[in-house]
Amino acid sequence: MTLGEKARRGLLLIAAAACAASWLSVGGAVLIDWPRWAFFATVFAAALSTEALFWAGAVVLGWTAFANRARLWSRFTGGKRADAQTVDAA
Repeated sequence: MTLGEKARRGLLLIAAAACAASWLSVGGAVLIDWPRWAFFATVFAAALSTEALFWAGAVVLGWTAFANRARLWSRFTGGKRADAQTVDAA
């Protein structure tokens, strides 16, 4: 494993730990019955950490992991793209 691979995996591990800790703090905020503003702040922080985990995964896995999503969607839906479907008003 090269230094670059270790750094990317370390980034993903840090992002996953931050995400897990932030969602645990949301659970703690519910159990402790924090004020509403504190609860919203913890939920906001958890949402941001989840987004950071998503993008860290994109960096580690590469963009091809997300490009393959379109191919899989096409396979599951019989070749139709989601944005190509139209609804008739008649």
